[in-house]
Amino acid sequence: MNTSLQISTFWARWQKKFRAGQATRAAVWAIALPVMLANVTVPFVGMVDTAVMGHLDHAHYIGGVAMGSFIFSLITTTFGFQRMATTGLIAQAAGAGQKDVIFMTLYRAVVIALGLGLGIIAFSVPVIALARLALTASQAVLAGMETYISILAWAGPAICLNMVGLGLMFGLQKVRYCMVQLVVINSVNIVANLAFVFGLGMKIEGVAFASVLAQYVGLGVSILLVRACLGPFRQWRPVIWAEAAALGALSRYAALGRDLTIRTLCIILGEVMVLNASAGLGDEVIAASQLGFVIFGLMAYSLDGFAHAAEALVGTAVGKRDLKALRIAIRESTILALMTAAMMTAVIFMFGPAFMRVLTSIPEVLAEAETVLFWLAVMPVTSVLAFQMDGVFIGATKARIMRNAMVVSMAVFVPVLVLGKFWAGLDGIWIAFNILLALRGLTLWLKVRDVHAEAR
Repeated sequence: MNTSLQISTFWARWQKKFRAGQATRAAVWAIALPVMLANVTVPFVGMVDTAVMGHLDHAHYIGGVAMGSFIFSLITTTFGFQRMATTGLIAQAAGAGQKDVIFMTLYRAVVIALGLGLGIIAFSVPVIALARLALTASQAVLAGMETYISILAWAGPAICLNMVGLGLMFGLQKVRYCMVQLVVINSVNIVANLAFVFGLGMKIEGVAFASVLAQYVGLGVSILLVRACLGPFRQWRPVIWAEAAALGALSRYAALGRDLTIRTLCIILGEVMVLNASAGLGDEVIAASQLGFVIFGLMAYSLDGFAHAAEALVGTAVGKRDLKALRIAIRESTILALMTAAMMTAVIFMFGPAFMRVLTSIPEVLAEAETVLFWLAVMPVTSVLAFQMDGVFIGATKARIMRNAMVVSMAVFVPVLVLGKFWAGLDGIWIAFNILLALRGLTLWLKVRDVHAEAR
């Protein structure tokens, strides 16, 4: 009788908790699903880049685009704090009903984005020189990397401003607008990529020019979408640039930016280290690792849909000081992310080999890619918590904790990568990358109570 009562009590509590999370689950899906669909177009651009290069006559074209895109990502994604900081601050201001704060956050973000975008152009040459000294790829791969970065640098201002626009839209939970921006940019990129390479006979330079064109088309679309979010320009709070650019007013944004920059720099640096370690084993091995990162990108950007949902819902709950809503948002978005990750693992096991054959027809590269596939298949499960906790901590604007967790994870990853390559070659390299992702999620999960404190 006692056991029956315990089961009944447990069932009643579970039903109550399930019903309490229904509205939040619906809100998570309302944000996550459109973002997942739109985000898939982001790595799809990388897939098309890789596939276009993969069907040319040498593996060094894949390697050149791989090295160039990762080095450029090391720059632009380092500046990705603009999107994340803007999302967190806007979501909290919206939750608190502070419309003036929304406008001032946007103006300050635009000031920073313009400065960083112009800086990308100005510093592209020394970045290329430093990359040539630091990387161990062949001369053909390094030449392709240089071509790619020197052209794509001119998209810097548009990339940074598009990040700000996307951050504002996520913060206001205007998910359809986010979807429009991402789909437009990436669709233009894909079409221009095919037109420049196959239509005009370009090689790596065609891929780079396509990206530049796409970002500036996207900037025009972003301006229209931001206007749709905030109303006609004549109704906006007047721009007082001295106030927007004041050092004191920029301090919170700058502090978030510093910590998020360190965190993001470590993430991209880890990916570059995987590619660089692969490059030391040959052009075919680095090409196989690049194919692996294409699949990783599809996986990561899909799981990011739940992270973006967490950003918006956590930020709004923190702005309202609603601890109950905060707990439910974290719990429900994380459960849905874990379930999706498990399904992704099954899909990669079943369809990974066929997908690799779509990306390249070079037999030597396909042979090396078989090694990468197993570790890619387990990666959704090992990495899902890292993506999800990023969303939670961004929404709460707890960037310092994110930075510290990333630094600890990198401190473990670097020696594991070196030893893994020495003992197990390509297997060891990708085992180390799995460990990096798993540690990042675990170290953040252990600090989730700090997020709860923001809503008390």
